[in-house]
Amino acid sequence: MSTRDALLRALPADGRLPEALRAPIEGVSLGHYLVVEAARLDGLPVPAVLAWLGVPQRAFARAEELWSERVSDALAGDDDRFDALYEDALGRALSLWARPVDPLDRDIGAWMTFQRHALEAVDPGELARRAGLTPGDELRLARLWRARLADPEVLALAEAAMSGPLAPLPALAVPPFVFPPAPAEERP
Repeated sequence: MSTRDALLRALPADGRLPEALRAPIEGVSLGHYLVVEAARLDGLPVPAVLAWLGVPQRAFARAEELWSERVSDALAGDDDRFDALYEDALGRALSLWARPVDPLDRDIGAWMTFQRHALEAVDPGELARRAGLTPGDELRLARLWRARLADPEVLALAEAAMSGPLAPLPALAVPPFVFPPAPAEERP
């Protein structure tokens, strides 16, 4: 089984899904749908993503609206567990072609400074776009730092960075995406 197939099987685990989201539509699984949603957040070409997934464009076109409705219905429902499952699955899909965003992905001070600038910006999304970030980059970085902030030492550094004078926005080095992604065993 390929790395791509293994990921799609686990994205998200069927046993935790509401019944309405378990069966594929026109051969398009929820995992396929989420990978395409993730690709759109990064501005990747959907035809290339569908080819990598092995999903015919016509089948996806027929299934997409139904998947959108099913996911929207599940997110609007009373079960908060699906919200967390959806966020996790979308985050895992985004990680397929993650790229380094130096220094935001390695320096808590730079990340907190960026967050402080975003909080003060009239349009935080525009601030991120001018810095070369996509919405997918922002979600990946938020997920990365949410996990790291569970460490009390990192949390203390973050709190220190949030107090005190606001430093200038850090200069970012954002390389282009590499798509299709290399299998996990070939990534650096």
